[in-house]
Amino acid sequence: MWRLQRAETPAARLFQAFCEEGHYAGREEPTDTRQGIYAVTPSGRLLTSWNSRNLDHVKSKMREALVDWEDLDDSQRYPDEELLSGPRPEDHYPKDGLVLQVFTRDLPREGDEQREDWRREAWNVDHLWLSEEEMLALAKTGLTAEAANRLVRLHGRDNVRGQSRRYPREAVTRAELTTTLDEQLGLSRLVRLEGYGAVSESGTWSINDRHDGPAEHVRSFEGPMLGRAVFDTVTSQITTFELAWVGLRRGATKYNGRADDPGPAPMAVVFVMAPGEDRVAPSWFWDYGWR
Repeated sequence: MWRLQRAETPAARLFQAFCEEGHYAGREEPTDTRQGIYAVTPSGRLLTSWNSRNLDHVKSKMREALVDWEDLDDSQRYPDEELLSGPRPEDHYPKDGLVLQVFTRDLPREGDEQREDWRREAWNVDHLWLSEEEMLALAKTGLTAEAANRLVRLHGRDNVRGQSRRYPREAVTRAELTTTLDEQLGLSRLVRLEGYGAVSESGTWSINDRHDGPAEHVRSFEGPMLGRAVFDTVTSQITTFELAWVGLRRGATKYNGRADDPGPAPMAVVFVMAPGEDRVAPSWFWDYGWR
């Protein structure tokens, strides 16, 4: 969302315009806060917006938007010309590399059975991209040092309940993922993935966006990785990939919902093949250094 919230391209300005007409309308000093759900025509005309997870409310607002949509003619629904969006992370989609979905969630622990709200089953999803060179190295011997460092600092963050910034490069104390042959399957190779990731950062920040000021904090995640992959030697592509990184997370950041639950507690990060051409970019893509 960073690009849409701050850029000056036509597509970004369209996004900013309908957001300011929505449920945040009337602010004397508009900010980057545009959290919510917006029903908008391709032309940028706002139908309705809201900021609620209540299912009945969501369905009601969607029906409201549909009624308004049906009252419009095509000249109001669609733009007169194509919007040029400008540079986007999706432009760097590694079509010959490896595209993974990354799921983060808490693991069962004592006391969770008493929790009645959404946090007990919370989970989040992100994406990990590997270039063709990084994918081929992984299929042969393991992740390169650069790719392993990127995996740990971008995906060792605790985003189960919300948002959390990436770790800086120097916070990574261990990052390795090696490959060993398990079995030759005709023209494919079944390989075993083993590794370890450890990342820790100390500093001054807030852990609650409403009540506290900056203070000294430590956050970390550490644990082993285990998985498998299938490499097709004809197409030079990884066709199956499953990797679990399981460990203990500690600490909290401002928007990740852990102010009252800093741990240590068990957390899992699971990497699997993204379905089809899932072109959604990793949330911290601009930290990849790809140009």
